[in-house]
Amino acid sequence: MVVERIEKKELILPIIFGILFSFIYYKLPLKYFIFLLLGAIGIILTFYDVRIGTYIGVLILPFIPDMLNLIYFIFLIGIYICKNLFKETNPLTKDPVDIPIIMYAILILISTITSIDPSGSFRDLAIHLTSIGFVFVIVNNIKTKEDFNKFVTLLVIAATLVALYGLYQYKVGVEMEDKWVDVSSNPDVKARVYSVFGNPNVLAEYLIMIIPISLSLFWYSKKIHKKGIFLITSLILTIVLVLTLSRGGWIGFAFGIFMFVLLVEKKLLLGIIPIALLGLYFLPQNIINRILTIGSLKDSSNAYRIRLWKITLEIIRDNWLIGVGFGYIPFKATFETYIRTMPAYHSHNTYLQTMAEMGVLGLIVFIIFIFVLYKYAIKRLMKTEDKYIKTMAGGVLAGLSALLAHGAVESVLYLPKIIITFWTLVALILALMRISNESKEIS
Repeated sequence: MVVERIEKKELILPIIFGILFSFIYYKLPLKYFIFLLLGAIGIILTFYDVRIGTYIGVLILPFIPDMLNLIYFIFLIGIYICKNLFKETNPLTKDPVDIPIIMYAILILISTITSIDPSGSFRDLAIHLTSIGFVFVIVNNIKTKEDFNKFVTLLVIAATLVALYGLYQYKVGVEMEDKWVDVSSNPDVKARVYSVFGNPNVLAEYLIMIIPISLSLFWYSKKIHKKGIFLITSLILTIVLVLTLSRGGWIGFAFGIFMFVLLVEKKLLLGIIPIALLGLYFLPQNIINRILTIGSLKDSSNAYRIRLWKITLEIIRDNWLIGVGFGYIPFKATFETYIRTMPAYHSHNTYLQTMAEMGVLGLIVFIIFIFVLYKYAIKRLMKTEDKYIKTMAGGVLAGLSALLAHGAVESVLYLPKIIITFWTLVALILALMRISNESKEIS
């Protein structure tokens, strides 16, 4: 009798959910029902294991709206906190990198409070603090090389799906905004792919972070079928990067590949230049022409950036200590007081943008954070005898390097999906440090 009662109780919840989803299915269109059903499954799995929530997060990040992404990551952080509230766990890595991250978080909070438009700054503050929260969720849940490998594989799968959609756009043709290319300098450019990101330069920012990670998986894989898979994903991602026609993305990519070779396999350094020159031979003429305009002052896009930088330097001169306030909204409002005929959301330079928003102190803290991250990553991860950790660390650092190089001609920490991906790569470095530490303790 007792067993029968237990079995009946266990049946109640599935029956209730069955009735509920049947009703929802009846009331909602199919696409909304599928979205709701998948969301419910994701929430249940996240409650079961926060690691699954992190896997879901990186997989869906490029494909859902920014607000839904923000809500999901806040939910994920909340679940992690609730599950560890009464446990003796340390969310920090106990590494020196923690301190610059905390300093940066405190500084953006202060910069929001002192902003000329605190409510406008809150948008960027929420995105960055959520991303930093996600960093500590990753670090404290991706604890083994197996977990890490699943995470980065899903990261590459998501990027490959993004790239495949970009290839589809290139095949069927997509509308191109006039401001995306100077027709007089590039008359033969007919399309620039942007996939789910809405802008080819933003797509390039995303791809250059992931390509070195895909290359790392290819480089390390011992099984021939895995090597083949990650070689294909790396080629797809690279081809779509070329099709974005993002010159800043290409510069970032070149620097990222240089860093990958320098960190993972120095023997390839001598082969980079001839391989690059050989690759240029096979490129279409319109892409060659696009490359040749990278340093041209006659190109309207380059001239526009230089003008932006000059005005941004004036803003920095007048607000050098604490800046105008964190985020693009205070910057945009200030910029328009200097020139009303040239509205701009950002300065097209990450470092000038950081100084304009948070002053010289903000730039110093950001540079210290990057310096400390690289210093300890290279010191601890690139000198290890563990080939997997060394190879993956090289790929993640190369991805960060590519984005930071692109940041010289683009404000890369502007859109939520790129901000979250940037902090995700930071989290992967910290996760590798913790994995490396624990593997040494075990041995």
